[in-house]
Amino acid sequence: MGVIWLFIRMEWWKGKIMNPDVVIIGAGIVGCSCAYYLSKLGVKVHLVDKGQVGSGASKAGMLHIVTWEEPEIHLKLAAHSKKLYAELSQQLPMDINFRTCGSIAIVEKPESMAGFSETIQRLKGFGVSAVLLSGAELVKMEPNISSDVAGGGFFPDDAQVNPLYTTLALARAAREAGAVIEPFNEVTGFELTEDKSSVNAVLTVQGRIPTKSVVLCAGSWCGEVGKLAGVNIPIQPRKGTLVVTSPVPEAMFNCKVLLAAGYMDSVKSGASSGISIAANIQQTKNGNLVIGSSRQFSGFDKSVDPKVVASMLKRCLRFFPILADVTVIRTWAGFRPYTPDLLPIISPLEQLKGMYIAAGHEGIGITEGPITGKLISQLVTGQAVEFPIDELNISRFN
Repeated sequence: MGVIWLFIRMEWWKGKIMNPDVVIIGAGIVGCSCAYYLSKLGVKVHLVDKGQVGSGASKAGMLHIVTWEEPEIHLKLAAHSKKLYAELSQQLPMDINFRTCGSIAIVEKPESMAGFSETIQRLKGFGVSAVLLSGAELVKMEPNISSDVAGGGFFPDDAQVNPLYTTLALARAAREAGAVIEPFNEVTGFELTEDKSSVNAVLTVQGRIPTKSVVLCAGSWCGEVGKLAGVNIPIQPRKGTLVVTSPVPEAMFNCKVLLAAGYMDSVKSGASSGISIAANIQQTKNGNLVIGSSRQFSGFDKSVDPKVVASMLKRCLRFFPILADVTVIRTWAGFRPYTPDLLPIISPLEQLKGMYIAAGHEGIGITEGPITGKLISQLVTGQAVEFPIDELNISRFN
């Protein structure tokens, strides 16, 4: 990994465009997807970030490409993004560790099975591949699971990807297509037209970048960057803590993504004064386990709370006691960009011509990154979008 970071630090910023068509703010998986798909259309792109490429949520997140998170708009975004990932895995200049591996959602208590069965049937109605599992069927699939679980569901189309590798590969491919990728260049303001109706330039610590279009992809920091333009963007950071272990045998888990069915409930919960915990276990291609997860509102405090880590591990041990013999090697925390309705914002900003928002994906920015980039490329260039996304317009918060 150190070699990759050294390459980025030395090689990204070459051939600076004097008057780019679009400035993208934020070099995470969403921003780099936007840069990639816009550059492929021949648009002159200049991407800036206050830090390194992929140094935010794209480095701190898990591996799961989830195809079954509701409501329907999430299902559409995920299905389209999964197809794009399959293409990108063949087209990008680096291996992004993409694989379709399926996922298992575990139902702990018998009284929860009826409701989960209804969820499975509803998802099938939307075209999602899903199989309801009894407790015995689940134990047969995963012999190391606690034998008293009630059942669960298998989602064969779910996949994994390395989010940092993907972000780096997208940035590199965008650069090869003509984009300027400039890390360590923080945005300090915007130059607007005299009537304050549109963008003239982006102001950064490295200087003024004239442009008529800006795509804001700064994740949890979108609210802060929006203030620089006098715009209210209802996105706030929602901290999540993760644990990584030393490699374990492949045979420990047959399915490489295992989570409590209540995980989706944890996404919707977590009041400002509380912490939401859910079991989530994912095995990388190298054999390491990435274990989560937690959700809490604590501003931009990135510290790791040992009590939160202990709670996460306790939940995972409930389902897989075999984890007691696994060694934890590090922990970290990152920020999910949270919106009040748990839907992303993918839209132009009506009150400021030339500005677009692509952020607020909460915990599935990895899943929806590529399709978000493609949709933004269509919006910016005036093409018809892949499918209707009116419900993702920022105007819904007015």
